[in-house]
Amino acid sequence: MLSITSCFLGTLYGDGERDISINESKVTTESELRLEAEQSDRAMLEVLGYMTVYRDGLKELGFGAEDAELIARGLKRALSDASIDPAIQDKMPEFQAFIEKRIKLAEAKREQSQKEVSKSNIADGKNFIESLMIDPSVQVTGSGLHYKILEPGNSQLPVLEDTVRVHYKGTRIDGTEFDSSYKRGEPADFPLKGVVPGFSEGLMKIGEGGKIILFIPSNLAYGNNPRPGGVIQAGDTLIFECELIKVNP
Repeated sequence: MLSITSCFLGTLYGDGERDISINESKVTTESELRLEAEQSDRAMLEVLGYMTVYRDGLKELGFGAEDAELIARGLKRALSDASIDPAIQDKMPEFQAFIEKRIKLAEAKREQSQKEVSKSNIADGKNFIESLMIDPSVQVTGSGLHYKILEPGNSQLPVLEDTVRVHYKGTRIDGTEFDSSYKRGEPADFPLKGVVPGFSEGLMKIGEGGKIILFIPSNLAYGNNPRPGGVIQAGDTLIFECELIKVNP
């Protein structure tokens, strides 16, 4: 009888200990999850501050790490105020002049940098075009376009008013790829009037089924005005490997 009672009590208290252990484990898990969430939120707030610099172009406007404390002070004040401080509003004309001055300086710096890049790329492109002359299969047009026909295609040559379907790959002369319909998995359709002059002129040299390599100097490509933020730089000579699939008059 005693052994049975002892067994019963041991079982009873043993279950209580397990319940306590489970509850403690649950509390610990919830605490860890809260801590992880707080750490994640803090990390995201830091990311917010970091990305604000790039999103608003603060570096381009000439702001540096030494300005971060004052900028952070303004952020803290704005986040604490219920509405814009009238004293701050009174400073807006002065602030506007301050920012416009920095914008003008940034634009001047960017233009100067682009001129230097363009000058270098044009010189490199000229040397590259001259190096093509050792290949007798490379032909040149009056405009300065150089091209190499790999397959002439059929007799139906496109004209400038046509829309064409083309597979192509475009690179800079250093081999950097900036576009490829092959990688996208489907050819592109576009009017010949809607592309850079060297590209449209070159495609008119082959018929449907033809293949051609185009060596397009800067003045027949994007010149000093490539798409901002893209791979193509000002003054770039471009290379296109093209396959003319279809001509749509």
